[in-house]
Formats: sequence, C-alpha cells, structure tokens
Amino acid sequence: MNKVLLILNVILIAAVGFLYYTFSQYRKEDQQHVKEANAAVANSFKIAYFELDSLQEHYTYFKEVREELNKQEAQRTKQLDNIRTSYMNKLKEYNQKGATMSQTDQSNFEQELRNLQNNYEQRQQELGQEMNTLYMQKMQNVKQRIQDFLKTYCKSKGYAYVFATSSDDYLYYKDTLRNITPDIVGLLNDEYKTSKKGK
Repeated sequence: MNKVLLILNVILIAAVGFLYYTFSQYRKEDQQHVKEANAAVANSFKIAYFELDSLQEHYTYFKEVREELNKQEAQRTKQLDNIRTSYMNKLKEYNQKGATMSQTDQSNFEQELRNLQNNYEQRQQELGQEMNTLYMQKMQNVKQRIQDFLKTYCKSKGYAYVFATSSDDYLYYKDTLRNITPDIVGLLNDEYKTSKKGK
C-alpha cells in the first residue's frame, strides 16, 4: 500500500511540475505576443503636422477664397460709404439752410437725417451678418477640402493623426521630421489645378 501511495505521489508531483512548466511557458509566450503587439501599434501609430500659416500663404484655393472675401468686404465698405456720404451731404445741406428754413422744412430734414442714419445702421448690421456668414461658409469649404484630401493622403502614408499648427497654438515643440507642409501644399495645389481644369 505504501508503494502505491509513493507511486501516486511521484505521479502527482510530476504532473504538478509539468503543469507549472506549461503555465510558465504560456506566460512567456503571452508576454512576448503582448510586446510584439505593442511594438506593432507603436510603429503604426504615426503622427504628422502641417503649418497652417504656410498652408494659408501658399495654397492657391485658400488665396482665391481670401481674395474673394476681400472683394466682398470692399463692396460692403463701399455701400456703407455711399450711405454715409448721403447722410453727410444731407447734414451739410441742413446746416447751410437751417436758419432760412421753416419749422416744417426743418422737421422734414431732421426726419430724413434720422432715416438715413437708421438706414446706415441697419445696412451695416445686415452686411456684417452677411459677411460673417459668407466668411464662415468659405472657411468651412477650405477646411472640408483639406480634410477630404488628408483622408486619402493619410491612408497612403500610414498616418494616424495629422495636426495643424500655427504661430499661436499650444504646441511647444515640433519635430521638423514630422512636418508634411510642403508635401501637402504641393499636392493640394495640384489637386485644385486638376479640379479647375475639369470645370
């Protein structure tokens, strides 16, 4: 009986040893797989940036949008200047004729001046709102073009993130190796030229 118990104990000790060895090998392999997976993720997690100021300066579509907005702003200013000039001319006329006018004429002139002033203020507000709406719409179009371009660009280059930086951002250090501004500007301009030819 003692021999049987001794044999069973030896078998149990060998089985526990075998299980312990198998478990430790499994843990080592698992840790190796985790390290390989982390290394693969780290290598595939590529980040780049472009300088927004340079893009705005050299991207043809953005420059055209900015020129169009400047023209719209000049037209807006001209309209307001015309209304202001009418007001100033009327005021000048009122000041010249003021002493010789009847009470009714003075009241009519003053009412006309108030109407011109109100027209100026109302038109200024309307044009300001129109300009803000147009500006937001145009800038959204520029941003959308850049985002659409970056979707395909990042897939082909393997970038997980692309940031836009400018002179007033909170990014305190930028590795110039990750700067893709020249590449993006050139490709965006090529794409824009091609889209203009297609129209």
